[in-house]
Amino acid sequence: MRKPVIRAGLATVAALALSACGGAEVTEGMPDQIVWSTYGTGTSTYADVAAVADAITSNEGTSVRVITSDTAVGRLTPLREEQATMARTGDEYIFGFEGDYDFATKDWGPQDLRVIWAPVAPHGLMVKDNSGIETFEDLKGKKFPRITANPSVNNKLEAFLAYGGLTWDDVNVVEIGYSDQPGALQNGKLDVLFQQVYGSSLYELESAFPVRWLSMDDTSEEKVAAVEEIAPSTEIGEFTGAPGLEDGESAMGMLYTVPVVTYADADEETVRAIVAAIDDNYDAYKDSTATTAAWNLDQVQAGPREVPFHPGLISYLEENDAWSEEAAAQQEKLLARADELDEQWKAFLEAEGGDDNMHDAWVAWKNENMES
Repeated sequence: MRKPVIRAGLATVAALALSACGGAEVTEGMPDQIVWSTYGTGTSTYADVAAVADAITSNEGTSVRVITSDTAVGRLTPLREEQATMARTGDEYIFGFEGDYDFATKDWGPQDLRVIWAPVAPHGLMVKDNSGIETFEDLKGKKFPRITANPSVNNKLEAFLAYGGLTWDDVNVVEIGYSDQPGALQNGKLDVLFQQVYGSSLYELESAFPVRWLSMDDTSEEKVAAVEEIAPSTEIGEFTGAPGLEDGESAMGMLYTVPVVTYADADEETVRAIVAAIDDNYDAYKDSTATTAAWNLDQVQAGPREVPFHPGLISYLEENDAWSEEAAAQQEKLLARADELDEQWKAFLEAEGGDDNMHDAWVAWKNENMES
C-alpha cells in the first residue's frame, strides 16, 4: 500500500520525451506510455535508462518519458504520486522500503517497493592526476563531497572513507548536488568526486585534464569488512574502459545494484510485459553505453537481497528458469518483513510522534521490536 502522497516539488528535474516512431502499434500487454524517473542527465545511470527507453520506444511502440532528479526523494516522489511507472534508483529503494534516512518522516515511512530489474554497475572516486591523492588515506583533510538529499550516495562515500580508515570528521565536507560534482572537481571546489564510472560528464573531464581513479586494490579482510559494515549492499570489484584508464588498464571500485523499482500494487501483467521488453530488446541497446551490456538476464541480480521482487519479475524469471528455491525463500522473508515494517511504523508513530526526520529513533525501534 502506498503511503499518503506529498506534493513537494522535485529538485533539479528535467524530462526526456521519446515518442513512438511512425505511429507503430503498441506490443500486446505493453502500456501506451511509460514514465521513468532516475538520476540527472550526464550520469551513466541516466544514459543507460535513455538507451533502454529508446529501444523500447522504437521496437515496442510504447512512448517513454524520462524525468530526472539529483535527490533520493525526488526520484521516488513521482513514483509514489503515480506520475511515474518505475524508477531507477540508488540505495534509496532500500531506504524507502525500510523507512530510513530521508524517508524516516511522518509523510513517508516504509514504502511497499518492489524490484523489477536489477543491473549491477561499478562506482568509484575520481581525482585529478596531479592531485597528490594516491591512497584513500590521503583523503584526510581534502575537499570531499557530501551529496544533498542523497543518503544512498552518502552511505557509499562514508564506506570509501572507512576503507581508508577515515570518517566524515577527517575530511573537509563540501555539500553539493550529485550532478554538480564534475564542475566542482574542475574548478577546485572538490578534490575528489563519486559517480558511476562511465558517466558522460566524466569523459568530458578527461578531455579537459588528466584524471584517475582511487583503486581499492587492497582487499584484505580488514578493508573489506570496513566497507561491508557501512554499505552491505556493495562489493569490491574490477572495472575497465572508464575515463582515466588506458586500454588494458583496470581499477577496483564498488559494485552494486542500481535497480529499476516500482510499488507492490503495480499491475503484474504490465510489469511482466515491461520486464520482457527490457530483456527482449537487449541486442538493440547493449552497446549503447559502457554498462548496458550488464542489463541482460544472465547478468542482472536474479534473486532479492534487501527488497522483494515484484510478482511480474518473478513470473518472467520462472518462465526463463532463472528463479531458484533460495530466491523464493528470501522473497518470503522480505515479504514478511514488509508486513512487519508497516505494523511497527504505525506503532512507532503512535508512541514517538514527531514530524522531523526520525531516522535514529526509528532504527532503534526496529532493532528492539522487529523479529524479521
